[in-house]
Amino acid sequence: MPHIVIDGYNYINRIRPPGTNSIANLELQRRYLLDRLAVYKRQKPNKITVVFDAYKGFSLTRQRENYKGIDVVYTRENETADDVLIELIRKKLSGLIVVTSDRAIIDEAKAYGIAFLTPIKMEELMMSDGYEEDYHESQKIEKKGNPRRLPKRLRRACKAISKIKN
Repeated sequence: MPHIVIDGYNYINRIRPPGTNSIANLELQRRYLLDRLAVYKRQKPNKITVVFDAYKGFSLTRQRENYKGIDVVYTRENETADDVLIELIRKKLSGLIVVTSDRAIIDEAKAYGIAFLTPIKMEELMMSDGYEEDYHESQKIEKKGNPRRLPKRLRRACKAISKIKN
């Protein structure tokens, strides 16, 4: 069975819609990504691990949580998600697929013969499997308004933070 390992913040930074750069949105973006991956996991029962940086965090150990069947790893203090991904690559786990656009990690995966995808390719794969329809059905929300505009609560948060910066 494939084991998909995703560089969390790298993925978010490549896929997120424009105008959502604020740190206040970070938790929302993390949960949005994890929710989408959980729906994908229901369609394709692959093992999925998402690694998030906690480089400047205060935890001396790696923190793990299970979010709707997705294994989520937060790195320990003075450790990056890149370190964790390279460690997994070097273990040569069978069926490992790394999702990142970080050149150093991709080079490491190539050196060890591990498959890799860019976040954009992963998105294309999820969309081609009919994932998008299932995702919206699972949300049980009838969408209204402009699909290219951020939700009102995100616009308010961005506006509030921009006022602090000025």
